[in-house]
Amino acid sequence: MTTPSSPPTYLLAPLAGYTDLPFRMACRRFGLVYAHTPLIDAGALVYGNRDNPLILARGPEEPWLATQVLGSQPENLRKAGAMLNAMDFDVIDFNMGCPMKKVVNRDAGAALLNDPELALTCVQVLRDVVTRPLTIKMRILDADDPAPTVALCQRLHACGVDGIAIHGRIASKIYSGPVAATIIKAVRDSLPASFPITANGGIFSYADAERLRLASGCDRLMIARGAIGNPWLFRDLLAGTPPTPIDHAEICEVMHEHILGMIALYGETGAMILGRKTVLSYLCGRGYRRTLRAQASTIATKADFDALFAAVEKEGPIGLPGEAVTQD
Repeated sequence: MTTPSSPPTYLLAPLAGYTDLPFRMACRRFGLVYAHTPLIDAGALVYGNRDNPLILARGPEEPWLATQVLGSQPENLRKAGAMLNAMDFDVIDFNMGCPMKKVVNRDAGAALLNDPELALTCVQVLRDVVTRPLTIKMRILDADDPAPTVALCQRLHACGVDGIAIHGRIASKIYSGPVAATIIKAVRDSLPASFPITANGGIFSYADAERLRLASGCDRLMIARGAIGNPWLFRDLLAGTPPTPIDHAEICEVMHEHILGMIALYGETGAMILGRKTVLSYLCGRGYRRTLRAQASTIATKADFDALFAAVEKEGPIGLPGEAVTQD
């Protein structure tokens, strides 16, 4: 039986539409070291999608950074792996866990869990070409029976991958329901202690992280949705403390810096479209007035953002964090 024997290591998951350079820099401000870019489609990489440089952008002083490739066509994966070798990443990860319909309809992401032979073919193609450490991010195959997940992970280990991150929900549950930490633990116990297994799912606080760490036997934990609008989570995790109250001025400062980083990366138009959900993520659940939050969904120019930001900064929260503030 494996129990955590060292202080936990926290990793930021690859999140499409979120974990770009400005998002990571917000998290790194509060202690994040190990991070992933958003996932990149192997076909888009091979055929030169114009968004590729934005997805793969790495800051000049960023520490450890992995990128994640998505696909189910071995030839595209071979070409994409060769291309990623030439880029500045510490690890290349392969996505076998995305449950989104537009991904699984292309037999990629979590769909590969239904076709282990194709999954293993894809992994072997990447292992043969990738010169960096190669890791896998996947989901459990069954929430009650550990055997299918254990068997697949043992075969992935035999392919020569350098680590596996496991989300403790089956694909059909998306992000709902409990995290089956016992299934992750069964995988942890079935493989050498030196082989990295990372537990993922449901971490929104230090207490969540500790529960998953102890139940899974993993000292590597991956943070995903819990970091959206809350880069302070990494400060709490590293300090081993409950959520620390966040000052209004600090919320404004971090949000403003995040949006300015997006403008620098994407340009004004692209940043404002992508930044709508970013602004909203900082304001939701922290007592800010509903009408201010609603304005976040319509910002189209930096002037729009500046006006909203000035109003938020001046007014501040009018309710307690977590309260539903609905007055106009």
